[in-house]
Amino acid sequence: MSKRAESPAIPAGIPVPGGREELESLLGAFIARQPWARSELGPNARRGLRTTVVDQVVLRAGRPGLASVVVDAGEPAKSRFQVLLGWRAVSDAAGSELSPGSVIGTGADAEGEVVLYDAVDDGELALELLSVATGASRSARRCRVVHSLTSHASLVFDERLFMKCYRVIEPRPRPEIEMLLALDRVGFNHLLAPVGRWARKSGDLGLVREFLPGAVEGKALALTSLRDLLARAVTGEDAPTFGALGMAGGDLGDEMRRLGETTAEMHLALAEAFGVSHEGPLPRLRRHGDYHLRRVMRFESGWLVAGFGDDPLVSDEAGSSSQGEAKRGFALEDVADLLVSLTQVAAEAVDLQPPTTVAHSRQLASGWVAHNARALLNGYFACPGIAELVSLERAAAAAFLEERVSPRVAGLGLDVKAQ
Repeated sequence: MSKRAESPAIPAGIPVPGGREELESLLGAFIARQPWARSELGPNARRGLRTTVVDQVVLRAGRPGLASVVVDAGEPAKSRFQVLLGWRAVSDAAGSELSPGSVIGTGADAEGEVVLYDAVDDGELALELLSVATGASRSARRCRVVHSLTSHASLVFDERLFMKCYRVIEPRPRPEIEMLLALDRVGFNHLLAPVGRWARKSGDLGLVREFLPGAVEGKALALTSLRDLLARAVTGEDAPTFGALGMAGGDLGDEMRRLGETTAEMHLALAEAFGVSHEGPLPRLRRHGDYHLRRVMRFESGWLVAGFGDDPLVSDEAGSSSQGEAKRGFALEDVADLLVSLTQVAAEAVDLQPPTTVAHSRQLASGWVAHNARALLNGYFACPGIAELVSLERAAAAAFLEERVSPRVAGLGLDVKAQ
């Protein structure tokens, strides 16, 4: 893991059209058009959004140029955003592949008029961002952008490194960065290893980690298993039970057992990294907090935990920018989240079945969830040390999980119980 990277200060002025006030006006109009800003600001994201520059650093002088500009936005200013500002000569910009939506406006540097734009759209400048975020310890030859509506721009370098450039800046250290660095520090290696953290006093600006193109998302594995199982769904009263069909083809039980082991190892590592508190009958620890099948990936070496914490734009706290304090709770709450995810994926697969086989598909899917839930818990509780951390016997743990899972899956039409 490289050291925390601070933006290098370059003794060159950022080209602004007439001064700071005009730049703020341009950035306000640009930010108001962006989906990530509208999700954050809600009705305040409108034309003429008021912004105030609070932090700006030139990362590359000359042409093309690059700067990181952090602004506070809204009235009153309640949100903080980063704009990665690029500029090129007007003639160069006209011949480039910049999308119209990335253009911010025009300005002037010492050589004349320039076009200002979102630098994420410029492959040459995106490569510069990798060097900045890793303290010049990493470089790449190619970059591609992964488009999404999340609070960050996603960049993949040479299909081996992945960078989040945060657009929505949180007022506290990013929980996902805290989790990733702490787990890496205590030797938990079931994760995409951190490579670089980019930050200034204004907040966390970016994160670089490994990228493994061969890894398969947990949800994709589950849907493959369900597709194999539900292809055997039939009509009629003599339809075979899950017990007769469930172990065929795409059985996921062994993988769920391994995922249970990995989950337990994660909890033990979190306890080591952040400590355990005893505020009641059960110990509390820093937990994952958003643990589901899209947060885990299967690679050739085993399961990886690929994400920590909700994105502020798509979580239950969307629109509030920060997740607030770190999520602490009982270790089994993460396990409950994973069991809910298993059930939701099964219900999603049943919804895709033809009406004639829905009844049998639902029966098979219920068996599939129960089978994989048992395998998950078997793997979890087989991990040395986890029983002491959970502080519950297996039967009591099952009751704990039932209490937290059942209300969340009640409307899915699947009858499942994990023992």
